[in-house]
Amino acid sequence: MSTPEEQLELSIIPTHLAITAMRDSGYRTTAHAIAELIDNSQQAKATEICVFCFEEAELVASRTRRRVKKIAVLDNGEGMSSSILQMALQFGNGTRLEDRTGIGRFGMGLPNASISQAKRIDVWTWQNGLANAIKSYLDIEKIQSRQLTNVPTPRLANIPEFLTSIEPVSSPTGTLVVWSDLDPKRLTWRGAKATLSNTERLVGRIHRRFLGRGDLVIRLVTVVDGKVDADEVVRPNDPLYLMSGTSTPTPFDAAPMFDLVGEPETFDIEHDGNSYKVTVTLSLAKRDTIDQTNGVERGTTKYGKHAADNVGVSLVRAGRELTIDRGWAIAYDPRERWWGAEVDFPPDLDEIFGVTNNKQEATIFSSLADFRLEEAAHAGESITQYKARLKEYGDPRADLIEVAEYLQRQLKILRGMVKEQGKGRRSSGARHIEPDDVTQRASDGFKRRAEDGYEAPADSTEPSPEDLETIRKDLENKRYDTPEAEEIVRQIQSNALKCVFLRADQDTSAFFGVEEKPGGLTEIVFNQSHPAFDFIWGTLESSLDIDDMSSRDLLETVANAHDAIKLIFAAWARYEVEMSLRGRDRFRTIRQDWGTIAKQFLTPEEFED
Repeated sequence: MSTPEEQLELSIIPTHLAITAMRDSGYRTTAHAIAELIDNSQQAKATEICVFCFEEAELVASRTRRRVKKIAVLDNGEGMSSSILQMALQFGNGTRLEDRTGIGRFGMGLPNASISQAKRIDVWTWQNGLANAIKSYLDIEKIQSRQLTNVPTPRLANIPEFLTSIEPVSSPTGTLVVWSDLDPKRLTWRGAKATLSNTERLVGRIHRRFLGRGDLVIRLVTVVDGKVDADEVVRPNDPLYLMSGTSTPTPFDAAPMFDLVGEPETFDIEHDGNSYKVTVTLSLAKRDTIDQTNGVERGTTKYGKHAADNVGVSLVRAGRELTIDRGWAIAYDPRERWWGAEVDFPPDLDEIFGVTNNKQEATIFSSLADFRLEEAAHAGESITQYKARLKEYGDPRADLIEVAEYLQRQLKILRGMVKEQGKGRRSSGARHIEPDDVTQRASDGFKRRAEDGYEAPADSTEPSPEDLETIRKDLENKRYDTPEAEEIVRQIQSNALKCVFLRADQDTSAFFGVEEKPGGLTEIVFNQSHPAFDFIWGTLESSLDIDDMSSRDLLETVANAHDAIKLIFAAWARYEVEMSLRGRDRFRTIRQDWGTIAKQFLTPEEFED
């Protein structure tokens, strides 16, 4: 038996090591982490929350670039006492661990969200005027070096001048959280504008009910070199499109874009001896979404693109959206944007739905998106018998199967209604000439990447008349006749396109090429001589099961699949042009090698040399 001197005292969780793992806590983006702080403020009865993003110039690789240096969240909530502030900075602690009445509960929000983005977190809070504000903090480097093992005791401290110089703070109660020493590898966006525009879309959707009722105001303030550059109020972002006064582009900002389909369906779920309600609400795009387009495809409109960001089933817990669950949608079909679905449940059912502690997912409910009773049940087993068997095993899915089956049936009906709406709306002809939905979406994707700080050499340039003439001649060299070439050039200019999809016969083993043209244009050129060209497009055009499809539906399905493939190549093209010169040479070699292998796979053995 060892002596006391030989025994080691080991913590179950070594703090200096665990803090590194905790930083990878699963927040999808910086906006999701900011949303967690907004949750805390809302739970503290705040009626106004301000998010500040401070951007400054810095030298990076001998070039001056603008970067986010601090993020702050200020609220007029009830504030915290010294003991509660210390608890709030502890992992897994808090005052609402057993509270099932609100959006909080897990005791992980403030510290987890903060360290996922920053190495230094400072919190000021006050309950009786700013003169009585107290402060504590977390410092990742001090924790990792074992200089900091406990949450520091809160001390009286003034609100920092970098904030008060731009935002007078007058609320008698409130809290301020500041993230500094931000980790560039963890920030999703490098610039303040991109960070807050993406935050607006997310928190506008997550907190849409509070914003729509007027219970909460969220401001987003961009600060550049110490001066306010923008100060915007977040509007609700309703994925059901049943609300008025939202962020949906005109003409559907003031009035709902969708109609309610039927009445919300309610399911009673028994859990721990109590009954709780789960409500499913459905919506469908109005005919006006087609009538307002002036003859173009509605997906190309600003409101159509807005709807594309909200595809999926919205899961709402205690009035706050957890996520848009895209697993219930058909990923490649752009028509999915024209229906809406919401599943509302109380926090008492967190374990049933599988809610994660960062409030971003409901894993058990999401797993039912592909549920099929005929595949899951035993032969001859009814849904009642199947549920009873799951309950016997303690499987939480048993309580959600009826909800999932109802939702699947209704989505099938909604998809049929969307198809009926859209019949006859899609144009035919030489689709590569027109700035169709997929080309415009790809160009918008290029622009967004540039705005988010992922820069390519020609991002800031626009084609001159000489550039456009060079592009036109190159199109003719690719065997486009003069009218087609001129039309493509006209569309590039009038629609400010950053990329186009072309086809040409090329003497190369690559299936496609990425060509950078004058004026910041990227061409994705498919090689018509490559076996993959006919293989992919030929398959799409001839091998689909059309027994249950009209010819119109078949053509629309083919066009949608065609668009999906184009977008895959657009993503590759954008990735390639962002690389350094050395990296881009490597990717060109990869393209050649990949094309050679694809040719070997797609050419029948009897035709090989």
